Amino acid sequence: MPIGDLAGEAIGGALRVAGRLLFEIVFELLIKGTGYVLIRTVRPRQEPSEAECATAGLMFWVAVGIGGYFIYRASAA
Repeated sequence: MPIGDLAGEAIGGALRVAGRLLFEIVFELLIKGTGYVLIRTVRPRQEPSEAECATAGLMFWVAVGIGGYFIYRASAA
């Protein structure tokens, strides 16, 4: 096997690991973690499912993004 193929495989594997790590940090902590905190604040006695956490977290970050956009537009005018 040529050295270029080996280097390409090694770089591809390293990028795959880095991408998976980035996905885990963003999705698990920022989206699902935020959703978990929001749901536990509203319903402290019930354990939320992963789908509920992901949905609540995603809706929260979408609302933050939309709110940030409108604040930016209002301050730029």
